[in-house]
Amino acid sequence: MILDDRTIEDMLGCAGQPAEAACWRSAAVHEGWREPLVSGQGFRHRYDESLGDGGWVFHQLNDALSMAIVDFRAARPLSRLHRHDDHLVFCAWIEGRSTISAGGDLADEELAHGFCTFYGLPSGDAVRTVYEPDRPLRWVSIFLRRDRVKDVLGLDAQALPAIFRDYILHRAPTGLRHVPLGSAASIAATQAFECPYEGELRRLYLIAKAIEIVCAVIQSHAEDNRGDGHGLRRADVEKVKLAREIIERNLDEPLSVSELAAAVGMTIKKLQYGFQVMFRGSVGQVYKQVRLSRAMALVSKSDMPMIDIAIECGYECPGSFTRAFKLAFGSCPTLVRGTASRAAMAGPPRDRSGCVPASGNGSLVN
Repeated sequence: MILDDRTIEDMLGCAGQPAEAACWRSAAVHEGWREPLVSGQGFRHRYDESLGDGGWVFHQLNDALSMAIVDFRAARPLSRLHRHDDHLVFCAWIEGRSTISAGGDLADEELAHGFCTFYGLPSGDAVRTVYEPDRPLRWVSIFLRRDRVKDVLGLDAQALPAIFRDYILHRAPTGLRHVPLGSAASIAATQAFECPYEGELRRLYLIAKAIEIVCAVIQSHAEDNRGDGHGLRRADVEKVKLAREIIERNLDEPLSVSELAAAVGMTIKKLQYGFQVMFRGSVGQVYKQVRLSRAMALVSKSDMPMIDIAIECGYECPGSFTRAFKLAFGSCPTLVRGTASRAAMAGPPRDRSGCVPASGNGSLVN
Protein backbone atom coordinates (compact mmCIF):
# COMPACT_ATOMS: atom_id res chain seq x y z
CA MET A 1 0.00 0.00 0.00
CA ILE A 2 1.34 3.43 -0.97
CA LEU A 3 0.51 6.24 1.46
CA ASP A 4 0.19 9.85 0.37
CA ASP A 5 3.21 12.15 0.19
CA ARG A 6 4.38 13.62 3.49
CA THR A 7 5.97 17.06 3.25
CA ILE A 8 7.73 19.23 5.76
CA GLU A 9 5.23 21.99 5.02
CA ASP A 10 2.36 19.67 5.97
CA MET A 11 3.99 18.74 9.26
CA LEU A 12 4.84 22.32 10.17
CA GLY A 13 1.30 23.39 9.31
CA CYS A 14 -0.18 20.72 11.58
CA ALA A 15 2.25 21.69 14.35
CA GLY A 16 0.76 25.18 14.33
CA GLN A 17 -2.68 23.94 15.45
CA PRO A 18 -3.69 25.38 18.84
CA ALA A 19 -3.24 23.04 21.80
CA GLU A 20 -6.97 23.11 22.59
CA ALA A 21 -7.95 21.97 19.08
CA ALA A 22 -9.70 18.63 18.74
CA CYS A 23 -8.21 15.58 17.03
CA TRP A 24 -8.48 15.66 13.27
CA ARG A 25 -8.31 13.07 10.54
CA SER A 26 -5.04 12.87 8.61
CA ALA A 27 -5.21 14.20 5.05
CA ALA A 28 -4.40 10.72 3.76
CA VAL A 29 -7.59 8.65 3.56
CA HIS A 30 -7.85 6.08 6.37
CA GLU A 31 -4.27 6.74 7.45
CA GLY A 32 -4.90 7.79 11.03
CA TRP A 33 -5.61 10.58 13.44
CA ARG A 34 -3.65 13.58 14.62
CA GLU A 35 -4.02 15.48 17.87
CA PRO A 36 -2.19 18.62 19.01
CA LEU A 37 0.29 18.34 21.85
CA VAL A 38 -0.77 19.90 25.12
CA SER A 39 2.40 21.96 25.12
CA GLY A 40 1.61 23.30 21.63
CA GLN A 41 3.95 23.42 18.59
CA GLY A 42 3.54 19.81 17.71
CA PHE A 43 1.16 16.91 17.23
CA ARG A 44 0.79 13.19 17.75
CA HIS A 45 -0.06 10.96 14.77
CA ARG A 46 -1.77 7.64 15.50
CA TYR A 47 -2.11 5.15 12.65
CA ASP A 48 -5.35 3.30 12.01
CA GLU A 49 -5.23 -0.28 13.29
CA SER A 50 -5.57 -1.52 9.71
CA LEU A 51 -2.15 0.02 8.96
CA GLY A 52 -0.31 -0.80 12.14
CA ASP A 53 0.29 -0.24 15.81
CA GLY A 54 1.69 3.03 17.13
CA GLY A 55 2.62 6.23 15.36
CA TRP A 56 4.86 9.23 15.75
CA VAL A 57 5.13 12.58 17.49
CA PHE A 58 6.24 15.74 15.70
CA HIS A 59 7.84 18.61 17.64
CA GLN A 60 8.50 21.99 16.06
CA LEU A 61 11.38 22.97 18.34
CA ASN A 62 11.93 26.42 16.79
CA ASP A 63 11.56 28.03 13.38
CA ALA A 64 14.60 26.17 12.03
CA LEU A 65 14.63 22.81 13.83
CA SER A 66 12.02 20.06 14.18
CA MET A 67 12.00 16.46 15.38
CA ALA A 68 9.81 13.41 14.75
CA ILE A 69 9.92 10.53 17.26
CA VAL A 70 8.62 7.34 15.63
CA ASP A 71 7.46 4.13 17.33
CA PHE A 72 5.53 1.97 14.87
CA ARG A 73 4.87 -1.60 13.77
CA ALA A 74 3.22 -1.95 10.35
CA ALA A 75 0.38 -4.45 9.94
CA ARG A 76 1.04 -4.81 6.19
CA PRO A 77 3.66 -3.59 3.71
CA LEU A 78 3.55 0.20 3.49
CA SER A 79 5.37 2.62 1.21
CA ARG A 80 5.58 6.39 1.62
CA LEU A 81 7.15 9.34 -0.18
CA HIS A 82 8.72 12.13 1.89
CA ARG A 83 9.55 15.61 0.59
CA HIS A 84 11.69 17.88 2.76
CA ASP A 85 12.70 20.76 0.50
CA ASP A 86 15.64 22.87 1.73
CA HIS A 87 16.14 20.76 4.85
CA LEU A 88 18.90 18.50 6.03
CA VAL A 89 17.27 15.38 7.47
CA PHE A 90 18.94 13.06 10.00
CA CYS A 91 17.28 9.70 10.84
CA ALA A 92 18.85 8.03 13.90
CA TRP A 93 17.63 4.42 14.08
CA ILE A 94 17.30 2.79 17.48
CA GLU A 95 15.44 -0.40 16.57
CA GLY A 96 14.49 -2.24 13.39
CA ARG A 97 15.32 -1.77 9.74
CA SER A 98 13.57 -0.58 6.61
CA THR A 99 14.43 0.37 3.04
CA ILE A 100 14.90 3.86 1.66
CA SER A 101 15.53 5.18 -1.83
CA ALA A 102 16.03 8.56 -3.46
CA GLY A 103 16.59 9.91 -6.95
CA GLY A 104 15.20 8.96 -10.33
CA ASP A 105 16.11 5.28 -10.21
CA LEU A 106 14.87 4.83 -6.63
CA ALA A 107 17.45 2.12 -5.94
CA ASP A 108 16.82 0.62 -2.50
CA GLU A 109 19.22 1.18 0.37
CA GLU A 110 18.77 0.21 3.99
CA LEU A 111 17.77 2.12 7.10
CA ALA A 112 19.01 0.09 10.05
CA HIS A 113 19.46 0.25 13.80
CA GLY A 114 22.86 1.49 14.83
CA PHE A 115 23.05 3.97 11.94
CA CYS A 116 22.06 7.56 11.27
CA THR A 117 20.92 8.07 7.68
CA PHE A 118 21.00 11.67 6.51
CA TYR A 119 20.25 13.49 3.28
CA GLY A 120 19.70 16.86 1.64
CA LEU A 121 17.88 16.60 -1.67
CA PRO A 122 17.14 18.92 -4.59
CA SER A 123 13.92 20.90 -4.30
CA GLY A 124 10.95 18.74 -5.27
CA ASP A 125 12.77 15.41 -4.96
CA ALA A 126 11.42 12.77 -2.62
CA VAL A 127 12.70 9.81 -0.66
CA ARG A 128 10.65 6.63 -0.49
CA THR A 129 10.57 4.44 2.60
CA VAL A 130 9.09 0.95 2.77
CA TYR A 131 7.93 -0.59 6.05
CA GLU A 132 7.62 -4.37 6.27
CA PRO A 133 4.83 -5.89 8.41
CA ASP A 134 5.33 -7.06 12.01
CA ARG A 135 8.68 -5.36 12.37
CA PRO A 136 9.12 -2.99 15.35
CA LEU A 137 10.54 0.34 14.18
CA ARG A 138 11.89 3.08 16.43
CA TRP A 139 13.82 6.09 15.21
CA VAL A 140 14.28 9.83 15.60
CA SER A 141 14.21 12.16 12.58
CA ILE A 142 15.67 15.66 12.79
CA PHE A 143 14.79 18.36 10.25
CA LEU A 144 17.22 21.28 9.97
CA ARG A 145 16.57 24.19 7.64
CA ARG A 146 19.36 24.62 5.11
CA ASP A 147 19.50 28.41 5.45
CA ARG A 148 19.47 28.41 9.26
CA VAL A 149 22.25 25.96 10.10
CA LYS A 150 24.48 28.69 11.52
CA ASP A 151 21.67 29.96 13.77
CA VAL A 152 21.05 26.48 15.18
CA LEU A 153 24.60 25.13 15.46
CA GLY A 154 26.57 28.36 15.79
CA LEU A 155 28.89 27.15 13.03
CA ASP A 156 29.65 28.89 9.78
CA ALA A 157 29.09 26.70 6.71
CA GLN A 158 32.76 27.09 5.76
CA ALA A 159 33.74 25.27 8.95
CA LEU A 160 31.69 22.18 8.05
CA PRO A 161 32.75 19.13 6.01
CA ALA A 162 32.29 19.63 2.26
CA ILE A 163 29.19 17.45 1.98
CA PHE A 164 27.28 19.77 4.34
CA ARG A 165 28.90 22.99 3.17
CA ASP A 166 28.04 22.39 -0.49
CA TYR A 167 24.41 21.65 0.30
CA ILE A 168 24.03 24.66 2.59
CA LEU A 169 25.71 27.15 0.26
CA HIS A 170 24.94 25.76 -3.19
CA ARG A 171 22.07 23.27 -2.72
CA ALA A 172 24.36 20.50 -3.99
CA PRO A 173 22.46 17.30 -3.03
CA THR A 174 24.13 14.95 -0.58
CA GLY A 175 22.36 11.78 -1.68
CA LEU A 176 21.60 9.20 1.00
CA ARG A 177 24.45 8.81 3.49
CA HIS A 178 24.67 6.30 6.34
CA VAL A 179 26.85 6.97 9.39
CA PRO A 180 27.28 4.53 12.30
CA LEU A 181 25.73 5.89 15.48
CA GLY A 182 28.42 6.30 18.09
CA SER A 183 27.54 5.58 21.70
CA ALA A 184 26.85 9.25 22.52
CA ALA A 185 24.50 9.77 19.55
CA SER A 186 22.72 6.48 20.23
CA ILE A 187 22.15 7.50 23.85
CA ALA A 188 20.90 10.93 22.75
CA ALA A 189 18.36 9.35 20.37
CA THR A 190 17.15 6.98 23.09
CA GLN A 191 16.87 9.85 25.56
CA ALA A 192 14.63 11.74 23.11
CA PHE A 193 12.16 8.84 23.47
CA GLU A 194 12.42 8.98 27.26
CA CYS A 195 12.34 12.75 27.81
CA PRO A 196 11.45 13.34 31.49
CA TYR A 197 10.27 16.94 31.04
CA GLU A 198 7.15 18.72 29.87
CA GLY A 199 6.39 22.07 28.29
CA GLU A 200 9.24 24.46 27.65
CA LEU A 201 11.77 22.22 29.37
CA ARG A 202 10.85 19.40 26.98
CA ARG A 203 11.45 21.68 24.00
CA LEU A 204 14.86 22.74 25.29
CA TYR A 205 15.79 19.15 26.09
CA LEU A 206 14.85 17.90 22.61
CA ILE A 207 16.77 20.77 20.99
CA ALA A 208 19.85 19.65 22.92
CA LYS A 209 19.40 16.01 21.83
CA ALA A 210 18.84 17.00 18.20
CA ILE A 211 21.99 19.12 18.14
CA GLU A 212 23.95 16.33 19.83
CA ILE A 213 22.97 13.85 17.11
CA VAL A 214 23.69 16.31 14.29
CA CYS A 215 27.09 17.20 15.76
CA ALA A 216 27.98 13.50 16.08
CA VAL A 217 27.27 12.98 12.36
CA ILE A 218 29.28 16.07 11.41
CA GLN A 219 32.17 14.96 13.62
CA SER A 220 32.11 11.52 12.07
CA HIS A 221 32.59 13.04 8.61
CA ALA A 222 35.32 15.38 9.88
CA GLU A 223 37.21 12.42 11.37
CA ASP A 224 36.75 10.43 8.18
CA ASN A 225 38.21 13.28 6.12
CA ARG A 226 41.32 13.17 8.30
CA GLY A 227 41.53 9.38 7.98
CA ASP A 228 41.52 7.03 5.02
CA GLY A 229 38.41 8.59 3.47
CA HIS A 230 36.28 5.44 3.46
CA GLY A 231 34.36 5.63 6.74
CA LEU A 232 32.59 2.64 8.22
CA ARG A 233 30.30 0.49 6.13
CA ARG A 234 27.75 -1.85 7.66
CA ALA A 235 30.11 -4.80 7.29
CA ASP A 236 32.78 -2.79 9.13
CA VAL A 237 30.38 -2.07 11.98
CA GLU A 238 29.68 -5.78 12.41
CA LYS A 239 33.42 -6.47 12.47
CA VAL A 240 34.00 -3.81 15.13
CA LYS A 241 31.21 -5.31 17.25
CA LEU A 242 32.79 -8.74 16.80
CA ALA A 243 36.16 -7.35 17.89
CA ARG A 244 34.63 -6.14 21.15
CA GLU A 245 33.03 -9.56 21.69
CA ILE A 246 36.42 -11.19 21.17
CA ILE A 247 37.90 -8.85 23.79
CA GLU A 248 35.17 -9.84 26.25
CA ARG A 249 35.74 -13.56 25.63
CA ASN A 250 39.52 -13.42 25.98
CA LEU A 251 40.25 -11.18 28.94
CA ASP A 252 42.56 -13.77 30.50
CA GLU A 253 44.63 -14.04 27.29
CA PRO A 254 44.13 -10.72 25.47
CA LEU A 255 44.95 -10.34 21.80
CA SER A 256 47.19 -7.53 20.58
CA VAL A 257 45.60 -4.86 18.38
CA SER A 258 47.20 -6.40 15.30
CA GLU A 259 45.95 -9.89 16.24
CA LEU A 260 42.46 -8.51 16.90
CA ALA A 261 42.41 -6.69 13.55
CA ALA A 262 43.50 -9.85 11.74
CA ALA A 263 40.87 -11.93 13.57
CA VAL A 264 38.02 -9.75 12.27
CA GLY A 265 39.54 -8.98 8.87
CA MET A 266 40.29 -5.26 9.24
CA THR A 267 43.36 -3.08 9.08
CA ILE A 268 44.65 -1.75 12.40
CA LYS A 269 43.84 1.80 11.30
CA LYS A 270 40.27 0.92 10.36
CA LEU A 271 39.74 -1.02 13.60
CA GLN A 272 41.02 1.84 15.75
CA TYR A 273 38.83 4.28 13.80
CA GLY A 274 35.82 2.01 14.31
CA PHE A 275 36.39 1.85 18.08
CA GLN A 276 36.66 5.65 18.25
CA VAL A 277 33.42 6.12 16.29
CA MET A 278 31.37 3.44 18.02
CA PHE A 279 32.81 3.31 21.54
CA ARG A 280 34.57 6.69 21.86
CA GLY A 281 37.89 5.16 22.82
CA SER A 282 40.89 3.30 21.45
CA VAL A 283 41.05 -0.49 21.44
CA GLY A 284 43.28 -0.33 24.52
CA GLN A 285 40.92 2.00 26.37
CA VAL A 286 37.90 -0.16 25.61
CA TYR A 287 39.82 -3.27 26.68
CA LYS A 288 40.60 -1.59 30.00
CA GLN A 289 36.95 -0.60 30.50
CA VAL A 290 35.73 -4.12 29.77
CA ARG A 291 38.13 -5.90 32.09
CA LEU A 292 37.50 -3.46 34.96
CA SER A 293 33.76 -3.86 34.52
CA ARG A 294 34.17 -7.64 34.68
CA ALA A 295 36.42 -7.29 37.72
CA MET A 296 33.83 -5.20 39.58
CA ALA A 297 31.13 -7.79 38.88
CA LEU A 298 33.31 -10.67 40.14
CA VAL A 299 34.52 -8.78 43.21
CA SER A 300 31.07 -7.68 44.35
CA LYS A 301 28.97 -10.69 43.29
CA SER A 302 31.19 -13.75 43.75
CA ASP A 303 33.51 -15.33 46.30
CA MET A 304 36.26 -15.99 43.75
CA PRO A 305 39.76 -15.38 45.20
CA MET A 306 41.23 -12.04 44.22
CA ILE A 307 44.23 -13.65 42.53
CA ASP A 308 41.89 -15.65 40.29
CA ILE A 309 39.90 -12.52 39.44
CA ALA A 310 43.12 -10.73 38.54
CA ILE A 311 44.17 -13.53 36.19
CA GLU A 312 40.72 -13.91 34.61
CA CYS A 313 40.56 -10.16 33.91
CA GLY A 314 43.98 -10.08 32.26
CA TYR A 315 46.22 -8.74 35.06
CA GLU A 316 49.63 -10.32 35.49
CA CYS A 317 49.69 -10.00 39.27
CA PRO A 318 47.33 -9.09 42.14
CA GLY A 319 49.25 -5.89 42.83
CA SER A 320 48.66 -4.38 39.39
CA PHE A 321 45.03 -5.49 39.57
CA THR A 322 44.52 -3.79 42.94
CA ARG A 323 46.12 -0.54 41.75
CA ALA A 324 44.02 -0.42 38.58
CA PHE A 325 40.82 -1.27 40.47
CA LYS A 326 41.38 1.40 43.12
CA LEU A 327 42.25 4.01 40.51
CA ALA A 328 39.04 3.25 38.59
CA PHE A 329 36.59 2.86 41.49
CA GLY A 330 38.19 4.77 44.37
CA SER A 331 38.41 1.75 46.67
CA CYS A 332 40.42 -1.46 46.81
CA PRO A 333 38.66 -4.71 45.81
CA THR A 334 38.68 -6.22 49.32
CA LEU A 335 36.79 -3.22 50.74
CA VAL A 336 34.27 -3.35 47.89
CA ARG A 337 33.67 -7.05 48.54
CA GLY A 338 33.28 -6.44 52.26
CA THR A 339 30.72 -3.72 51.67
CA ALA A 340 28.79 -5.91 49.22
CA SER A 341 28.82 -8.85 51.65
CA ARG A 342 27.50 -6.77 54.55
CA ALA A 343 24.73 -5.36 52.38
CA ALA A 344 23.72 -8.87 51.28
CA MET A 345 23.63 -10.13 54.88
CA ALA A 346 21.56 -7.17 56.03
CA GLY A 347 18.98 -7.76 53.30
CA PRO A 348 16.56 -5.16 51.97
CA PRO A 349 15.33 -2.35 54.25
CA ARG A 350 12.24 -3.14 56.32
CA ASP A 351 9.50 -1.03 57.85
CA ARG A 352 8.59 -1.00 61.55
CA SER A 353 6.46 -4.12 61.18
CA GLY A 354 9.39 -6.06 59.77
CA CYS A 355 7.94 -6.19 56.25
CA VAL A 356 9.83 -5.38 53.09
CA PRO A 357 8.15 -2.58 51.10
CA ALA A 358 7.41 -3.72 47.56
CA SER A 359 8.55 -1.34 44.85
CA GLY A 360 6.11 0.31 42.51
CA ASN A 361 2.63 -0.33 44.01
CA GLY A 362 3.06 0.43 47.69
CA SER A 363 2.00 -3.06 48.82
CA LEU A 364 3.93 -5.10 51.35
CA VAL A 365 5.64 -8.46 50.95
CA ASN A 366 6.27 -10.59 54.05
